[in-house]
Amino acid sequence: MINLDKSVNHIDNNRAKFLLYCNDMLRLIDPDKNASFDCDQWVIPFTTSNKSKNEKLVATLNFSDFNTETLKFQQSLRIEFQVGEFINLSIVEFAKWLFLQQRHDNTLDYRSVWYLGMLKMLFAYLREQNADSLEQSTLEGFFSLCLTHDFVSGNFIKRLSSPAYGSRFRTFNVANIARTLRLHSVDSVVTNIHEDDLNKAFNFACLAQMNMTLADYKKGGTFDFLTLDVGKHYIDYCANFFEQNIVFATALRCSLMSLGMDTDEVGNRDEWKLLFNENSDGSLKELFYQLFIKNYNELVVKYHAFNIEKLNKVISSLKLDSSRFDAYEFVRSLLYARYYDDQLKKREHILSEYAASLNGDNAGFCINFTLQEFDNCCDKLLTKELIDIDKAKNILSQYSQRFSTNTRVSIGSYFNDVEAAGTTAFVAYTGWRASEYGFPNSALKSAVNKDILDAVYSPFRFYIKWLSPKTNGDTLLEREITLSSTILVKQLSTLNQFKNNGFALTSTVLGNNTQIERQISNMVTRHWQSFPKNYTTFTELDELQLLTAKDSECDLLEQKNKQKLAKKYDLESRAVKELIELRDKLRKDNQVLALVARKYLVDGKTLSFAETIRRYVNQEIDLASKEILVQRLSTETLAYIKANPDGMGKSDVKAIIDELTAGIFKATPHALRHIWAEAVLRRYKGDVGKFIRANFKHIDERFFMAYLKGKEARAIMQVAKRTTINHIVRFRIKSLSDDERHYAGQFDRFVNKAAVITKVHSQADYEKLANKIVSDRVVDIKVNAWNTCVLRKGTYANAMCSENGMPQRHKAAPKLCLGCINGDIEEGNFSGIVVYIKPDIEACRNPNLPMFIKRLHLVTVRLALKRIQELSKSSDDSRYPKFIEYVKETIEMVTRLEEVS
Repeated sequence: MINLDKSVNHIDNNRAKFLLYCNDMLRLIDPDKNASFDCDQWVIPFTTSNKSKNEKLVATLNFSDFNTETLKFQQSLRIEFQVGEFINLSIVEFAKWLFLQQRHDNTLDYRSVWYLGMLKMLFAYLREQNADSLEQSTLEGFFSLCLTHDFVSGNFIKRLSSPAYGSRFRTFNVANIARTLRLHSVDSVVTNIHEDDLNKAFNFACLAQMNMTLADYKKGGTFDFLTLDVGKHYIDYCANFFEQNIVFATALRCSLMSLGMDTDEVGNRDEWKLLFNENSDGSLKELFYQLFIKNYNELVVKYHAFNIEKLNKVISSLKLDSSRFDAYEFVRSLLYARYYDDQLKKREHILSEYAASLNGDNAGFCINFTLQEFDNCCDKLLTKELIDIDKAKNILSQYSQRFSTNTRVSIGSYFNDVEAAGTTAFVAYTGWRASEYGFPNSALKSAVNKDILDAVYSPFRFYIKWLSPKTNGDTLLEREITLSSTILVKQLSTLNQFKNNGFALTSTVLGNNTQIERQISNMVTRHWQSFPKNYTTFTELDELQLLTAKDSECDLLEQKNKQKLAKKYDLESRAVKELIELRDKLRKDNQVLALVARKYLVDGKTLSFAETIRRYVNQEIDLASKEILVQRLSTETLAYIKANPDGMGKSDVKAIIDELTAGIFKATPHALRHIWAEAVLRRYKGDVGKFIRANFKHIDERFFMAYLKGKEARAIMQVAKRTTINHIVRFRIKSLSDDERHYAGQFDRFVNKAAVITKVHSQADYEKLANKIVSDRVVDIKVNAWNTCVLRKGTYANAMCSENGMPQRHKAAPKLCLGCINGDIEEGNFSGIVVYIKPDIEACRNPNLPMFIKRLHLVTVRLALKRIQELSKSSDDSRYPKFIEYVKETIEMVTRLEEVS
């Protein structure tokens, strides 16, 4: 008993010494004793050299978050706070002690608040990774997280732009933390890492996430993230612009070049005007018409054959099942062999192999048309696009006003618009670095697909064999692209063929291949400012809102249009409201970008944003521009501008621009790399954009795993996974109040139960639940065509693929996933379920198979039926009832056979 008392007294004495020791450090930054170590929130006044000594600022250091499970990566830690004096600390006590150890020698200011935020990110990262220490192998992941996310209310939130180096990293020295921990006998939290290894990992994270070096980041470089939810609309806009204009643009350029009229060369001004003057005629114009009709008709059929709407019509006319994504690849392959390469693999073989696969699986789908009937069907749809002289004049007259002023330059600009739109789509579809797009047309390679699994519906494989300067130097790298991307390259190279500049994607003559990076960047950004104004979705919403406001004042035509648009967009739905918010933000943002890019011609000199600032100071600026500056710049910045009427240096101007454009979305090639990674993960989930879905929905694991061989791509994918997990959970929880929910599976059931148990009512409750699921439960995701595996803590042993308590997700298959506790299914998975349970359906319907084999497949078929029934509960999708009846019929066939036997 005496020994126990001594032990308790020793612990009490140690704690008293420790508290005294920590409060002494605290007094160094808080001499007026405003805070105490025992308190979880320290509010400490401070002054700066820029403020009057009488004006007090306050730093609020809130340690209460360290009491939450989100940051509790260990239950306690033991430290030697003085020589021979040890004590066990809770996580919140340890955080306070570590903060004081790192900051007590520094003047207190807002940097201390930023430092505390980084400590929270470190602890949360360790908790999320289920790790005790930050090690060399996990440094890149930690730095990538800090560059792309904030830690807010217990959850990692994706940033719109990268944080300033000074506010996040300058004072947070991981090596210093490690030294402090070793000095106090703490072996965990941060291991011993050499400074060179730290900088190497940090530099790699900067390159992967922001496409800049650590040195450039330290100098003030920044990067704006463009998420898939925003980027998909821009990609759709560019891809649609290209699809609508490529035939006309190529035919026009070919016709002009045949007449010796190059938009890049100054020619006879009258000749250019003559071609687009509706009242003019003559031999030149007649020849131009003939050339245009010839060139247009040579292109229009084979280009429109790959148009998404035309593909839908072909599939419908041939009575192929449009719910099967392999149907689209099959039709594309037949069309590619017809119009581009009839020697690589005979079309007869493509048709017969696909027909044998479909007709032999007893899945209820069959092909009963010949190759000639296929061609006739396509010709019937596509030959309608051929033009004669009257249609040619009509098409050209539509562009006459656009090209009427400075005709040669206007046409050249139009060609660049089409080229930029197509290139932007290709960059989005491939996700490479901007420096890797300098390949010539000869770099495009094709081969017969020898993969038995998908060769039936995707008989070709396509590659770009070209340089990856940052990773492979001068060694040619072979990278696979999709058939859709291949068509895009061929169309762009045809548009640019007359320049013979060695580049497939651009007609611009560049001095050398290293300049392609800047050119790609210029092309990706070219349509950004016109996009919010002209994007069809946004203009249709404009019209619907206008007609809704007019209401009873609409005439008959307007009423019909209103009803048509109202069916497409429900103005009261959450998704449409978010679309309207995005439209309005992008339009406001572009006003800011236009102001920043504004040029002035003064005394023969071209002046830029510095002149805008000067005009603001002298009250010479227009009211709209003044409002933008006043609304977006801080009071301090505006005061600083007015205090320097004679102008400012370049660094000041740059700082003002950075503040003005903070939080504004921008399109860049590197932003499209991040979007590519998100699109791969979300290609079966909800709306990822028409063109992304068409290009990505058939991509299997094999295809995109090749992209992930590089460390940089893997780092981008890790951030994309985090963003996708956030998206899945938040949208699922938001949808709980929706009338129509297109979800199924055990993960959706888990979310519903969690909402009921935690009594979710308000928006704050929904947000809190989402944060908890993301941070405390979800570990990882894996995308399959039939579902998404949302792996959660505590479910490892119960996962259907689990062996010895560990999930084996590489063994994913419908028979395991459709009934798994971690399975998540959305409407985009319907086609995958249909395709991938084909063997099970076939086995169940095959009268020659014994019952013991059928029973194994019947389990999967019943699981599929259950999930599709769940999907159909609140949906009027006509695909579901038809397939449900077919699956029920299949089950009944097996049941009857079992009763007989």
